[in-house]
Amino acid sequence: MSKPSNHHTSDRQRIAETEARLKALIEATSDVVYSLSPDWHEMRELDGRGFLKDANAPSTKWRSENVHEDDLEMVNAKIEECIREKKIFQLEHRVLRADGTMGWTSSKAIPILDEHGEIIEWFGTAKDITPRKSAEEALENAQVKSDQQKRLYETVTSSTPDLLYVFDLDYRFTYANQALLNMWGKTWEDSIGKTLLENGYEPWHAEMHEKEIDQIKEKKLPIRGEVSFPHAVLGRRVYDYIFTPVLNEYGEVEAIAGATRDVTDRKKWEESLESSSKALHAVNEELANTNNELEATIKEVAVVNDELTKANAKIEEGQIAFRLAVNAANFGTWFVHSITREFITDARSKELFGYREDEAFSIEQALAQITDEYRPYVTEKLENAIYNNGDYDVTYPVIGLHDNRLRWLRAIGNLKADPSGDFSAFTGIVMDITEQYLAGEEIKRAEENLRMAVDAAGLGTFQISADDRIFTASPKLKTFFGFHPDEPMSYEAAISQIHPDFRKSVAANVERAFSEGTRFDMEHQIIGYHDEKLRWVRAIGEVHHKKGKKFFTGVIHEITEKKLDEIRKNDFIAMVSHELKTPLTSVKGYIQLMQRKFAGTEDNVFSSMLDKADFQIKKMTAMINGFLDISRLESGKIHINREMFNLSSLLREAEEEFMATTSSHILIFSPIESVKINADRNKIGQVIHNLISNAIKYSPIGSTIHVTCTSDHEFAYVHVKDNGKGIKPEDASHIFDRYYRVENDNMHSISGFGIGLYLCSEIISHHQGNISLESEIGKGSDFVFSLPLNVD
Repeated sequence: MSKPSNHHTSDRQRIAETEARLKALIEATSDVVYSLSPDWHEMRELDGRGFLKDANAPSTKWRSENVHEDDLEMVNAKIEECIREKKIFQLEHRVLRADGTMGWTSSKAIPILDEHGEIIEWFGTAKDITPRKSAEEALENAQVKSDQQKRLYETVTSSTPDLLYVFDLDYRFTYANQALLNMWGKTWEDSIGKTLLENGYEPWHAEMHEKEIDQIKEKKLPIRGEVSFPHAVLGRRVYDYIFTPVLNEYGEVEAIAGATRDVTDRKKWEESLESSSKALHAVNEELANTNNELEATIKEVAVVNDELTKANAKIEEGQIAFRLAVNAANFGTWFVHSITREFITDARSKELFGYREDEAFSIEQALAQITDEYRPYVTEKLENAIYNNGDYDVTYPVIGLHDNRLRWLRAIGNLKADPSGDFSAFTGIVMDITEQYLAGEEIKRAEENLRMAVDAAGLGTFQISADDRIFTASPKLKTFFGFHPDEPMSYEAAISQIHPDFRKSVAANVERAFSEGTRFDMEHQIIGYHDEKLRWVRAIGEVHHKKGKKFFTGVIHEITEKKLDEIRKNDFIAMVSHELKTPLTSVKGYIQLMQRKFAGTEDNVFSSMLDKADFQIKKMTAMINGFLDISRLESGKIHINREMFNLSSLLREAEEEFMATTSSHILIFSPIESVKINADRNKIGQVIHNLISNAIKYSPIGSTIHVTCTSDHEFAYVHVKDNGKGIKPEDASHIFDRYYRVENDNMHSISGFGIGLYLCSEIISHHQGNISLESEIGKGSDFVFSLPLNVD
């Protein structure tokens, strides 16, 4: 009787040793490890890893010492819930770090149950997520500030009847004020991000503006024009518009700002004036003919004089109409005599310079009200226009003489020769554009705030042109590569600093992004140019088109500490997993010997216990193999041994295996035609086995599981569909994440660490395939993976 007792003692020792090794494995996967009493009252052990205060002896004060007081109520409520429902504790909350400052942690604790299902202890891990939370807070603050700037911008631009808008370099509207939206008869959501054609512009009209935008991008100069466009309420109207380039810090055009004014009424008056001028011209011709016939009758002269009187009346009416149109537009008018420099203005012009209507106002006084930094520029433009017939369309700030008010004015003029030929008249209009100018400044400030937010998040930015590989890098990105912030850095220099193990693959993926338009997302190592420091970075980029050219733009951030932690963790997992497999192999051998010994006996109870022990050993072996596969994946040591084989034969093998071992579910394998692929047969078999096993595990007993395989000219597709309870969308989006498990009342009885689907996803990814899930609550889940047919 003593011999069985020794066997029981030996089994318990082995189980205890296995549990101890498992505990060591769990502790190695996180920064902080702790254990708690069943009611969480006593912290039995806490290895703070420098992040939290260590607890080498049991303590009941751990909550006040480690949990931030503002989150204590939330933590306690979560603890009570997890104790009550005997479920895993998982929470992000604030803590008091070892140095006394506030930090953030992601904590997860697993209840250890005895044979009666009662909690005997809690094992937990915690990770320092303070940097991520700080970055999230910085981004949130930046977003709030950006929203404030946008509201201010909207308030400023909504008060003007002028149409204000912004194009990006792909001719899409990125902003439109309310006046423009009203003209279109559209909402912001229906308009922003749309092209000219999508916003109702006629094809010729859209093409004209696109050519003008291209010209601005090339020459970096404003363009002014006039065009008709149908108003949503008023019908077709005539508009005067000006497009102005918005330059970035490098002097490159990054957007086009536009301002448009309804000049329909002014055009009508101008047309009326033109008609009057034509009538006057006709009268003058008639008068010339009449002068040639001076000896004509007095009656004929009287008739001519009468016609002349009528024509003069029409001219006067036209001049009055033109003046009314100018007044309605709220423009100021002016006149400069090229010889005497006589300066004649209307009341509106004086008002814009802060003068009263009855005050004298000379050209020198007007220039004196312009701010110092703009006065030389305006003076030069004015002299060039008067004496050289140069272009005169200038924008400048003035300080009102009496009201001290700052106004931004735009003056437009041209030179016309007097009929006498003795002098030229320089005439034009001046308008108040303060609101439009300040709105443009608000846009610049908002963009600067966005750049500051990127800098605050510790991100480096870059741009590479497809044609000549010109490389533009932010100061932060240069420091990642070991360059000085103000030091030149070329594309070739950046590639040269990438570690040789990654250099070829990074360059190849950049070229692939240019040629195929794929997204670039890689982690790789960099050797600093000056400091020769090794850094791990993650680079993310995409190809964009500007003015018909391709540019590869993206961001880079440093992940050195995170990557080193992963490498150390993976090395430890591999070491521990190998160490665990040795005793498990011995235990499995002993169990198989005992199974053969008791196979012919009538001791069914002991035989059943041995079968259950053998089953648990198989589960432990599969779990350890899974951890080893993860370690190989993350260290880049997993190998894909490709061979040509028939996918249909692999599925028939799976069918035979599951039909022989599964009686709890109805398995239906649809007929499969021959499909040859070049892949790793064992690993694809592992994916199929895992998906079918999961379907059996998570669907009701007696339900049906369908396995199908189809193909087209590019891919083979394998579906595993069950009739289970389905997976919620929030869980489905993470179902292929490492260590992720769906948490609900139905999952407590199902074991696992959440690595099976992660391994499936990585195996399919290494075969250039794709794996996905379609699921509906109450109707089941359909897992499908695809494999390319033409891979060498």
